[in-house]
Amino acid sequence: MSSETSTAPHRADRVTILVILVIGTLAGAVLAAMGLISAISRIASPDGQTVRLLADIPVEAGPGIVSAHGDGLVVVADRLGAGTLWLIAAGEVFGALMIAAVTLSFGYLLWQVAQGRPFPRAAQTAVLVTGCAITFGSLLSQGLGGLGQMMAAGELQEATGGLALVQFELAPLPLLIGFGIMALAYAFRAGHRLQRDTEGLV
Repeated sequence: MSSETSTAPHRADRVTILVILVIGTLAGAVLAAMGLISAISRIASPDGQTVRLLADIPVEAGPGIVSAHGDGLVVVADRLGAGTLWLIAAGEVFGALMIAAVTLSFGYLLWQVAQGRPFPRAAQTAVLVTGCAITFGSLLSQGLGGLGQMMAAGELQEATGGLALVQFELAPLPLLIGFGIMALAYAFRAGHRLQRDTEGLV
């Protein structure tokens, strides 16, 4: 019996893996396409652009509530500066590219598992690509998009009635997840070595 046959998943498991692969690929493709379309529309049609600004908005609270405030403001602006739109669009492009890279990498891994090769030679590369895409793609997406939000907040400060607009916010969780996934690459490397040693014994 070959090692490929012994590691091949059962038929039901294989069908499940393929269903997850198809659904995940389609979802990733849709999300990536939406990001690219949004970025293109900001540059091609700068009028009437929707921008979400971070803000500290006081809200009147009823009895039993010490204080309440909103943390976001959605603004549809007639015209924002070209630099602002380009930065926001660049953040969306990098976000879309991140989603596309992660989708392709995980799709490749799931396809290999469905074929009975859970630790292919290129698994380490795919996992590293996934981790790098999440870490640096998220950093670029949040950084460039955040700079665009800062510029938009400056342009719209007076028009929003002097609200306390928060200039920038960075979510660290995607960065930590990306580094964690990159660490998993070494686990795949060890798995590939174990699989190669097992093939030599069969």
